[in-house]
Amino acid sequence: MEVTSTSSSSSSSNELTAISGNGTQDDLTNQFLVLMLAELEHQDPTDPIDSTEYVTQLAQFSQVESLENIRANQNTQMVLMENASIVQSSSLIGKDAYVPSNQFTVDDNDVMYGKAYLEHATETTSIDVKNDQGEVVKTIQLGPQEEGDLEYRIDPVELGLAHGDYTIEVAAMADDEVTNPQTFLAGEIERIHFISASGVMMAQMNNGLGTVSVLDISEVAEGALDELDADPIEQQAALAYQ
Repeated sequence: MEVTSTSSSSSSSNELTAISGNGTQDDLTNQFLVLMLAELEHQDPTDPIDSTEYVTQLAQFSQVESLENIRANQNTQMVLMENASIVQSSSLIGKDAYVPSNQFTVDDNDVMYGKAYLEHATETTSIDVKNDQGEVVKTIQLGPQEEGDLEYRIDPVELGLAHGDYTIEVAAMADDEVTNPQTFLAGEIERIHFISASGVMMAQMNNGLGTVSVLDISEVAEGALDELDADPIEQQAALAYQ
């Protein structure tokens, strides 16, 4: 009589590993049972499989089950967090926000508002407005400024800026040294969306500010720009356009 034996527990373990990467939990359970029954049915009667090998296989399958459950729970938590973040961030739509940027677009003559942080008091401060060719088309002289937030406004009508794309550069001179502090521009948040692959919430801004991570927003306020327009800060009254 010829006795045919199938692969040992090592081959079964390999097959188990291969199927663990896909399928539902029920699929994995059924496939494991099919493999185990096949081994029992076709084992060599003269050399039966050691019971410890079954225990090892069951332990491996238990690990697979645990990993599958963890993965399912993580996916569920990610979906819940994503939905909660979208609901929470949707309250930002329509509000004014400052984002790190030195680029803006003039297309409807709206006044642009910006900020820059001055680490030291300055002897003189200016803002160069450059066109899309990098040419300085206007310079705003702000004079001496105190340490802290410098607020400014860019009025396309007053400056005579044509429709198009522009960049700004703040130059602050203190102790005969010129520095270029980082600039922040304000715009209205038009849309919020979530990028699942990176887990980042993005905000779409107007005024040509593009799309930025909500983590990059430095300040959000409802009606803040209207208040600034109605009650200009002291340095705005002293603006001199060249």
